[in-house]
Amino acid sequence: MFSFLKNFTLLLVFLFPFSVIFSAESLNKILATIKNTSITQIDYEYGEDKYKKLSKFLPKINHKASMKTQVLDFLIARAIVDITAEEESIQVTEKRIDTEIEKRMEVMGIKDRAVFEKNIQAQTGMSFDMWVSELPYQIKKGQLLQVRVNTKLPSDKEILSWYNANKNKVGFEIRLREIALIPSKHSLEEETRISKEITAIRNEALKDPESFKLIASGPRNQSNYKNGGLIDWIPAFELYKQNKIAATVAMGLPEGKISDVFRDERKRYCIIKMEGKRPTPLELVKKGIQNMLYRDKEEDSFDNWVLSRRREISITIYDKEYIKENKLDTPEESFQRPEDLPTDKNNEKRQ
Repeated sequence: MFSFLKNFTLLLVFLFPFSVIFSAESLNKILATIKNTSITQIDYEYGEDKYKKLSKFLPKINHKASMKTQVLDFLIARAIVDITAEEESIQVTEKRIDTEIEKRMEVMGIKDRAVFEKNIQAQTGMSFDMWVSELPYQIKKGQLLQVRVNTKLPSDKEILSWYNANKNKVGFEIRLREIALIPSKHSLEEETRISKEITAIRNEALKDPESFKLIASGPRNQSNYKNGGLIDWIPAFELYKQNKIAATVAMGLPEGKISDVFRDERKRYCIIKMEGKRPTPLELVKKGIQNMLYRDKEEDSFDNWVLSRRREISITIYDKEYIKENKLDTPEESFQRPEDLPTDKNNEKRQ
């Protein structure tokens, strides 16, 4: 029996070159190990595809680094999250993923699963299966942010500083006056009559801007707003909730100017005069700014935590391109399985 096995092995060597016998192993070579987890060539190729699709959503990407470094760092960070989640007994079951999908469908106001899947694919550029494969990481990250990562709330000074530097982004409060005419019946003749009347009013107001207020306060104005059609200092987004068309017209209208004639959602013929425009007061947007700054701080804190964990966890890089670019020491060339690797905590030379 031993003689047969020996002869059979020799036959394999003669019939198939050594490189072919071990081609499967070389094709899926280990590029890095993180504690007892390995990143293989196949992991890298799948991770590269995901990374390219996710990169537009990822903050602070080091675009100066090669794609190899970007993707390997991306995969190492995710391995660190998986390892730490396991230490914290954080588990993501299929039921938990289904619950997360249901929650996101509810937030988007979508009840049909097929419609939801198409929306996700359109928004992310990923297949729905790839998007679902990303959910466990997002869930683990969310829980680790609560138990491992300390993020401070933005201070009032930080909020005020951002507000002063970004007044063009917080939206506007507007003060405007509206003149509206409503057709008494649905007929072409009536529509034409009203259209001509509101156009004549506009032409009159263009010649004498002061007449706009007089006409708006008179009996012809059918605006729903009291005090001569005055809409007094309202955030643009609030006006948008009430009248999308009027808000859209108003936001493009300089202060002191009169709009063209337009028809709003209620089929009224309208013109408006912009009487004032100013950045939305801080008190109305403070909570939103605080939430936005907190999310940014949270991302920074998480990135710093990942870097800290990289120094604590045993990491060995085998990929020559990554080693050369990041000036790392070359590890032992002999093949080792992940479970055979040393577990000391300062194995990675790159800080």
